[in-house]
Amino acid sequence: MRTISAICAILIGILTACSDETNPSSNDTLHGWAVGESSDGYGTILSTSDGKNWERQGTPETVPEGVLSSVSVVDSSIVWVAGGVFEGFGIVLKTTDGGNSWLRMGSEISIPGETSAVAAVSSTTGWVVGPDNSILRTADGGITWYDMADPLFSEFNWSGVQLVGSSNIWVCGANSSNSDGKIIHSTDGGVSWQSEGDSLLVGGWYMITIKAWDENNAWAVGHGYLILNTTDGGDNWHIVTPDSLQYSPNDANGITLLSSDDAWVALDYGNIWKTSDGGENWVFQDPGYGGFFLLRISALDTSTAWVSGHSGFGVNEGIILYTADGGSSWSRQSDDQSNGLWDVCVKEF
Repeated sequence: MRTISAICAILIGILTACSDETNPSSNDTLHGWAVGESSDGYGTILSTSDGKNWERQGTPETVPEGVLSSVSVVDSSIVWVAGGVFEGFGIVLKTTDGGNSWLRMGSEISIPGETSAVAAVSSTTGWVVGPDNSILRTADGGITWYDMADPLFSEFNWSGVQLVGSSNIWVCGANSSNSDGKIIHSTDGGVSWQSEGDSLLVGGWYMITIKAWDENNAWAVGHGYLILNTTDGGDNWHIVTPDSLQYSPNDANGITLLSSDDAWVALDYGNIWKTSDGGENWVFQDPGYGGFFLLRISALDTSTAWVSGHSGFGVNEGIILYTADGGSSWSRQSDDQSNGLWDVCVKEF
């Protein structure tokens, strides 16, 4: 599955016992959001307060029409969403009341192009990336946006962004002309950027999603089932994809971390992989939905996780899968929506 940057630029807890095999028990401290494609004239935002029932939020008046590809959950009230472009500028939305109301941020001047991913740490501070070397930062809740891009990377479309504190920022994406991947890293809050892992990404191996556990340990996934990690702050990156599957024609789309060594990865054609030793060994999980591209994954602990995705058969059908047993079994949750889902994030507060 290609990212927003790769298809015509269109395209981060602990749960108590489960009530049954397919769904978590009701938990007042559980909050989650999933975002995705448009229907009825506006992009899809789904919310859950129990981990099993999902309801659509927003209206055509408050949520623009477009593919919402990224969600960043700060707490039970503050959530940021990004993806696509509408009426001449990139889509960035924010709620401060748990989704009862959504407000679009920015303008044609401040967010002139499409957005692909958002990462926020508060109601005021967030980052958005997108095609055409778009890297933007706000410190006033989305009113003002600052261009943090380095012109040296002008040929890159960015699809993933990750924050660790206020200084460490990782961004990943693809070269617009040859689809070579790129990872860049700033340790000074975006003042300067360093390219990392270049030798591993030549040959069209673009990156889709990047996540970091701390300032030293980060993971990135992308085309060719490529999974990379670093344990030294990005000085050295290593391929940890299983040897037999490395450089396949398919994509590793999303990753969630539970420690520097514990990761789940969501991949094309219904595949889910899990490691507990930094990628030395992988457990392959088959949820039984091979007709879906699994795009993003969010986990509370080593047992409990959600995956979002959409149909691989050219129809606008979304999916949310849930596991409570570490991925030994996965169950489809009814989201009552037909729309493809690009990102999911479930947390406890």
